[in-house]
Amino acid sequence: MSNDPIDSINPAPRIVCIGGGYGAIYLYKALRGAIKSGEVHLTVIDRNNYHCFHGLIPEMLAGKIEPGNILSSSRKLFKEAQFFNGEVESVKLESREVIFSRLLDGKQFRVPYDHLVVNAGSDVNLKRFSGLQEHTMRLKAYPEILATRHHIISMLELAEIETDSAERNRLLTFVIVGGNYAGVEVASELSDFLPKIVKSSFSNISTEEIRVVLVHSGNHILPELGMHYPKLQKYAEKQLKSLGIDLVVGTKMQSATAEEAILEGGSRFSTRTIISCTGTEAHPVVRALPFHKDPKDRLVVDEYLNVQGETHLWAVGDCAAVPHHRGGTCPPLAIWAMTAGKHAGRNILRMTRGQSRQPYRFNGLGDACVLGKWRAVAHIKGIQVRGVFAFLLWRLFMIIYLPSYEKKLRTLWDWALGAVFGRDLINMNLQQDLSITPAIYEPGQEIVREGEIGRTMFIIRSGEVEVIQNTPDGEKLLNVLSTGDHFGELAIFRDGRRSATVRAKTRVEILLMRREAAVSLSQSLPGMDQVLKNPWSEK
Repeated sequence: MSNDPIDSINPAPRIVCIGGGYGAIYLYKALRGAIKSGEVHLTVIDRNNYHCFHGLIPEMLAGKIEPGNILSSSRKLFKEAQFFNGEVESVKLESREVIFSRLLDGKQFRVPYDHLVVNAGSDVNLKRFSGLQEHTMRLKAYPEILATRHHIISMLELAEIETDSAERNRLLTFVIVGGNYAGVEVASELSDFLPKIVKSSFSNISTEEIRVVLVHSGNHILPELGMHYPKLQKYAEKQLKSLGIDLVVGTKMQSATAEEAILEGGSRFSTRTIISCTGTEAHPVVRALPFHKDPKDRLVVDEYLNVQGETHLWAVGDCAAVPHHRGGTCPPLAIWAMTAGKHAGRNILRMTRGQSRQPYRFNGLGDACVLGKWRAVAHIKGIQVRGVFAFLLWRLFMIIYLPSYEKKLRTLWDWALGAVFGRDLINMNLQQDLSITPAIYEPGQEIVREGEIGRTMFIIRSGEVEVIQNTPDGEKLLNVLSTGDHFGELAIFRDGRRSATVRAKTRVEILLMRREAAVSLSQSLPGMDQVLKNPWSEK
């Protein structure tokens, strides 16, 4: 771990923001002038060096826009601020420091702060139903979004050559779980996109074979609209049915497998494509903070966006339960994260200038949901619109809120080109990272270092390594390992750090087994956890 805090000598008030989402972008907008003048110093920390614009994911999946156009460079978005690409691990409240690590090997760094803004977002809840992690695609992280896009095209390519009717049914059935905005938009885009592309490019597939199923646990889709705009909700249901989507409401998913979506009550759909658009949970850093949280594990903040009256701690976005001045809490939507981030920035400036903080007041702008075939539903400041006009209004707001001017122009260009040349059908056959991969180390090279976070264990295929521990008297040789031995597992199973350094004594060929694979193996085979844990290793 780095001994010296990064940027510890900067005399200006140090503001650190955890997460680079919309809350951080608009925090930066509010602070940009003060940053340029040297009045404050802002550091943004995020595990990705890009911002992913989730509003256009359905259009990206359907080939209307290029995949990269929903991404904006964090280094451009936070040009006058300092940006660190790393994984935030913890917050040291006593010393006012944020601890983060680089993704390469877990090496730690610390950044001091005078004001901390928590904008960590949320993670996918992988415990909503059995098989969600193993057999569904999620649309939270960009690598998974991109893999989903290519998977959809891959299903068509496979169906084009498949002769078995049962397998063709599995390949051409697409199940979307969740009747919220995201789920409805994905289902409607696919039901519009797939028949068109099959008709124009896949001669061995009939449009009647395409089946899109939308599963929702509530009695009606778009519950966000149901209480205040029931007419828009009914219009949306009617539009989805006109697209041929199978609406399955009032039923929860029970299990996902490689070949079936199984619902509570026993209904089953043969499919190789299950896209989950439901269920989130709090970020681990947020869960670890010792402050009051709401039932959804969001940090409870006051009307100034401070956490429990701590005037140097702020929270915005999905991870914050922001009180609405008319009662309840603000919804976890982008527009609320934007306005809250900007307000937090302004309040921080007020405090640094000796002024009083102002309460957060925002009534919302409205919402819109695309329904395919140039149709949408929307409400803007209470005004309800639907159909083609609502669709054009939705596209206008997508362009307005894309954070990068470059991506605004590229998206407009894609829409124009798509109308002339059609959709993109390239399939990259993306595969997830292998859990077990080979590696080679030459003599003298360190394979693991004492103090690093343990994310991988190693199995020696050939050669020898030395296990060394640093002591006040210098290096101490603990063991020499050779073909068939393994090391690194104790840090994995204890979720801790390496207690020794392992260095190649000769040229070494090894297999790297990632933590998830090692843990799964130990849980699946009786006694394997004891086999994997060497008594000598990293003591």
